[in-house]
Amino acid sequence: MPWKRFDFKGQAVFVRVLPAGKPIVHRGRVELRYRVGTAKSYRASPDNLVDVGGEIISDEDMGGGSGREVTGANQSLRETPKTPADDDAIIIYTDGACSGNPGPAGVGVLLQRREEVLELSEFIGSGTNNIAELTAILRGLQNLRVEERESVIHLYTDSGWSLGVLVGGWKAKTNLELIGEIQGLLVNFPRIELLKIRGHAGLDGNEEADRLATMAVRREASMTRTRRRGGKSASPD
Repeated sequence: MPWKRFDFKGQAVFVRVLPAGKPIVHRGRVELRYRVGTAKSYRASPDNLVDVGGEIISDEDMGGGSGREVTGANQSLRETPKTPADDDAIIIYTDGACSGNPGPAGVGVLLQRREEVLELSEFIGSGTNNIAELTAILRGLQNLRVEERESVIHLYTDSGWSLGVLVGGWKAKTNLELIGEIQGLLVNFPRIELLKIRGHAGLDGNEEADRLATMAVRREASMTRTRRRGGKSASPD
């Protein structure tokens, strides 16, 4: 089957399509490659694809082999933590939202401690989806405390691209300063794990982070509040 150029979270990719140009969706995922001539394919959600009217490329012109060897973010990036969460573990869910790409952007963070929950909804102005996703991860890390450096921390994001450039060994061409800032904070928390979560799958923490990010874009305003676990807001901003 041929390939066609699309935009995927702000980056040009090539997606395997039907002869008419419609992406082939198998088990909820499409097959994509980042450049012509590469043999490595990835599985990704079609929700983040934008048709840019690219030409259809034959499998022969695409090169790189048949594409049967698919690695994909879901296979190379972990969803299950190596260290199980205990009662004192800190769980963070982050998400970014963007109305257009670029466009008005916001981030959402849900940070759960043993006794309290931090909710952050921040409007960051105009940006890309990747900037929003990375900034959400950065805000999650920035809200950790010095005394939590030895804590078990699980940070979940549905952005496979963010995880790829942060911990998956992918080489980023953009947002290098933002990526470097995140990586500089990660070394302070030796027991942190960055994990992949499926977006829009009804998972409570991810859905809440998505709601907070979307609210920031819709209102073009920011909000931070801390509440006791199972209780009311303690310190709204």
